Amino acid sequence: MLVMLMMEELLTTRELAELLRLNEKKVYQLIKEGGIPHVRITGKWLFPKWHVLRWIDERVEREENILIAGSDDILLGRLLASYSRERFPKSVIFYSPVGSLKGIQCLSEHKAQACCLHLLDVETGEYNLPFLERHLSSQEYIVINLWHRKQGLILKRNNPLGIKGLDDMVRRKARFVNRNKGSGTRLFLEYLLSQKEFHETEIVGFTDEVDTHLEVGLRVLFGEVDVGLGIEYVSHLLSLDFIPLQEERFDLVIPKELWPIRVMKEFVGSIDPANIRRLARSLPGYSLKDTGKVLFKS
Repeated sequence: MLVMLMMEELLTTRELAELLRLNEKKVYQLIKEGGIPHVRITGKWLFPKWHVLRWIDERVEREENILIAGSDDILLGRLLASYSRERFPKSVIFYSPVGSLKGIQCLSEHKAQACCLHLLDVETGEYNLPFLERHLSSQEYIVINLWHRKQGLILKRNNPLGIKGLDDMVRRKARFVNRNKGSGTRLFLEYLLSQKEFHETEIVGFTDEVDTHLEVGLRVLFGEVDVGLGIEYVSHLLSLDFIPLQEERFDLVIPKELWPIRVMKEFVGSIDPANIRRLARSLPGYSLKDTGKVLFKS
């Protein structure tokens, strides 16, 4: 690797600043954020020119495409698929449902251009904004509401165990399927358990994890488990029973620097109740009362 670097043209901090038309202070900031290819030799920062040019090309490509990370949501998947289908191949949205907390992490590390989340802060009862304040305090961002949706217990058709709530689920030792760590649904479950003073070891299947709401519903549908926690929409898709526990706010977070970019403005423009209603004949478990509303600007 060192031999390859020696053969390649290496730029100094000043030369890189001139190439990018930035001041040297901004170059050091890019180094600190880990966003630009660099190497340190005998205490001096150097930048392989070919790698830098490739990095620039990747940034240009990202101006046309969008990568969203964060919470899993079926309606969001439909919206993104519709958007990409209409604009392909000029522009495509890539969606990585890694969970709400990991979505924030991706945004903070510049691995995504937006993140979606539904995180209930147990101290304030507020959704999302307290978590963003804690994890993105050094960045400027804008929060826009996608929709509200109902979370609850997903059960077998006709509820053969007669479960009426979380208490029944725990006491009757119902087989449970959990969501992945870092997901808003997992954190919501942990909040409910703390409110009821239950311990995770009292839940049969607490360590049995899946990554999406649809997987939860399918595990219940096929009789592999008795109950799971997820969104109401899944229960309608699979003809399962549902016990609502909470209406949650599902938001999208966009860095302020990306807000005015054309492709981002086009995507935000698609977050419109009339447009979203066209994606499905009905939206059980969803409310579009605040859809498209800017909730916060840092």
